Amino acid sequence: MIKVKAQAPTRVDLAGGTLDLWPIHCVLDRCATLNVAVDLPAEVEVQECSRFELVSKDQNLIDCGNFKQASSSSKLPLLASAISAVWKPDLPAIKLTTSARSPAGAGLGGSSCLLVTILGALAQMRQNYEPGYSLSEGNLVDIAQNIEARLIYAPTGCQDYWGAVRGGINAISYPVSGADVHTYKPSQIPELNEHLLMCYSGQSRASAINNWQIFKKIFDRDQKLIEQLNTLGELAADCLEAMVNRDFKVLMALSEQEWNARLRLWPKIETDKTRVLDRTAKDNGALYTRVCGAGGGGVMAVLCPPKKQSQVISALEQMGGEFLGSGVAEHGLRVW
Repeated sequence: MIKVKAQAPTRVDLAGGTLDLWPIHCVLDRCATLNVAVDLPAEVEVQECSRFELVSKDQNLIDCGNFKQASSSSKLPLLASAISAVWKPDLPAIKLTTSARSPAGAGLGGSSCLLVTILGALAQMRQNYEPGYSLSEGNLVDIAQNIEARLIYAPTGCQDYWGAVRGGINAISYPVSGADVHTYKPSQIPELNEHLLMCYSGQSRASAINNWQIFKKIFDRDQKLIEQLNTLGELAADCLEAMVNRDFKVLMALSEQEWNARLRLWPKIETDKTRVLDRTAKDNGALYTRVCGAGGGGVMAVLCPPKKQSQVISALEQMGGEFLGSGVAEHGLRVW
């Protein structure tokens, strides 16, 4: 029996989130996105089966049937869409099993990461029957991004997919030729790897940002919003330069400035709980914290000197936070 397994990391954004949504970055003077992959992975297994079976372990959901039923499942639409995009009705039936270690609503791009992992596993499985079949990194990102946009009926950015595909530290710029992604190993800026902690607030993220409203305001030429986004873009681009120069202190200072500018633009990105955890972390030695993704709950990135980490973790847990891990994931999508 042929069996394929795949795993990919989620991501923490350090600057330039939202700006990765096309075509927002096209109308800004200067911008970039910087994220780091983290070891809260999605895991997928594909194997031959007598019928199509879709299994989501973390959602505790199962759906079964023929190809048509599996590729249009309303119970597990993410899995169904991936099968529809990559599999074919004349190939053998398969069992597709998924699980995700990232909490639901964490703001870590968990669904995007899961989709990349599914597509990678399905592509490898299909290659067993069609040796010439393959998906490039760009193919994976494009398919995943288009599937999610269709499912959620909203624009989607590219950064979540690249974090899953590449792992490491991803610096994304936006020339007119398309997103340009440079990936660095954790060892290339060890201070970042050593300082990064993740704390779950215990609140499922409720997105504070409506992407369509941002789009509408931009293309209605809302100058105030465009100026605010340009400020974020400038700071994020400077973060990217600091990453290229391996200047950790400047990178952290700029990332914190970008976070503060983001708070001024979207105050609801924080909650009472995340504010309490932020104060607790700083009072115990952390440099700064930022809520991941669109905020309103979810996971917080905590940047903290190694000598202070056990004290900070203990204090956060006493305040109801959940320590999820530390450091940067070395590897992106892996399929075997």
